[in-house]
Amino acid sequence: MDDRKTIDYEIADVITGKPHEFTVGRKLFRIYPVTLAKTFALKRYMDLLSFNNDILKTNPYLESMRLVQEHRNCCCEILAIHTTPNTYKDLYNTQTIAYRRNVFEKMKDEDLATLFIHVLTSDKTDAIISHLKLDKEQERMRKVMEVKNKDNKNNISFGGLTIFGSFIGQLKEMGYSDNEILYERGYSFLRLMLADKMTSIYLTDEEQGKLPALTLTGMDANDPVAARKIISNLEKRGIKTGTQ
Repeated sequence: MDDRKTIDYEIADVITGKPHEFTVGRKLFRIYPVTLAKTFALKRYMDLLSFNNDILKTNPYLESMRLVQEHRNCCCEILAIHTTPNTYKDLYNTQTIAYRRNVFEKMKDEDLATLFIHVLTSDKTDAIISHLKLDKEQERMRKVMEVKNKDNKNNISFGGLTIFGSFIGQLKEMGYSDNEILYERGYSFLRLMLADKMTSIYLTDEEQGKLPALTLTGMDANDPVAARKIISNLEKRGIKTGTQ
């Protein structure tokens, strides 16, 4: 499977919040998308792991095996959080999390390392942003705002210094509830929503003339070819789109 098709499937998984299933013996588990609340819960354990990012990129299995052997309890706790359903109740159900952690503790090092690779490399948000050219679109907006702010010297902005204003506040303005932002929607999904949020900026003719030539980037939501491509990828994964 080529890289472009793989990233298209990754986008479909982010949109639908699809979990990834695996079995340990006869027990079925699911790795759910990481939510904002889960990132906080995971951080205390991830900070305990001494990652070697160079080895993780070149030989992820080798690095995963080392982490499992040196920090087995921590790795199992991380897996237990990743396999927690995305609700407030489930995230703070210490009994069920402990149960899953104990199941993972009994796995062979080789199997645990193979599973742990998935959670170490599961965040593809930056790759998706680059694939959709959203980073270029954000750069275009930054250049526009530079001209706009230079010509409107009396405009002063406040806030947006922390995750409260730069992330949570903007999502609430878009209509998301606290539960959706913290416990239900995947962090990758929310990041992409903000990265591709439609924004209109009025420019005078003079301001327009001060801008370098700006070309359109990204995927046009009104382009029927692009729309069919997304729908096709979703339907290949068994997701009904209601377009037929």
